Amino acid sequence: MKIAAAQFNPVLGNVKANLRRHLELAEEARAQGAELLLFPELSLTGYALRDAVWQVACEAEATLLDALKDASRHLAICAGFVERAQDGKVHNAQAFFAEGRLIHVHRKLFLPTYGLFEEGRFFARGQAVRAFDTPWGRMGLLICNDWWHAGGPLLLAQDGATLLLAPAASPLRGLKPRPVSAPGWMESPGGENGRVWYSLLSAHAKMQSTPILFCNRCGFDDGVGFWGGSGLWGADGLRQAGLDHADEALMLAEWDVDATQRERDYSPVLRDEDLDLLAREIERLRGNFPRT
Repeated sequence: MKIAAAQFNPVLGNVKANLRRHLELAEEARAQGAELLLFPELSLTGYALRDAVWQVACEAEATLLDALKDASRHLAICAGFVERAQDGKVHNAQAFFAEGRLIHVHRKLFLPTYGLFEEGRFFARGQAVRAFDTPWGRMGLLICNDWWHAGGPLLLAQDGATLLLAPAASPLRGLKPRPVSAPGWMESPGGENGRVWYSLLSAHAKMQSTPILFCNRCGFDDGVGFWGGSGLWGADGLRQAGLDHADEALMLAEWDVDATQRERDYSPVLRDEDLDLLAREIERLRGNFPRT
């Protein structure tokens, strides 16, 4: 199966312009044979929204998103938006459309609120991690900072996901020179932040024996630059395809389901995970903290 990542620069706060760009890129990906297209985090709105989150928020079933539903009759589309929930809260969310319908919405779990990040001031946290069924099997979805925590990828793989999607709006942070001797050093266009990202994606893919399609945005929002570097990591933890720059581009790659099963047979880490053990020990640790 051919899958694609749309590394592009959304216009901050201009949902209509970004939606047009989504449809253009979807048509381009379809013309090149892609069956699934992943967009970055908050791809329909831009990232540095601050108080504008309430102006661009919409429900997951909003008429505004009908164009993406229609386009998904020809290829699956996973796009980022600001969701207005029924309880009035707003979420940093990602919607997955296929066969002309909305299949799944993931609400970002871990909202960075430090340094240049302010998400906890404007968004509510998601409360669930679920794999979901698609015409190509079960998939899982986590947004940006969710990947910096160990539990999400494990839960999705144990929930049956055979492909994990990683939309991001990761800025260029930290510039460290490469050590003179650095075995395993992973080059990326994202400086120290990008190097850590690549290490995390490689480790998650290997530990869960599940491929990861990573789509990071590029361009600038309010002076913050984003480093791109989108790619596909195989179930063996190796980067199989990718963009080594921060320019707008459509990345296409082959997702080999049989290769995933071969890796799982060769290294049965996923099979041998002990959820009962984890559940007992997590419950023990939770006893050390006040429950909320």
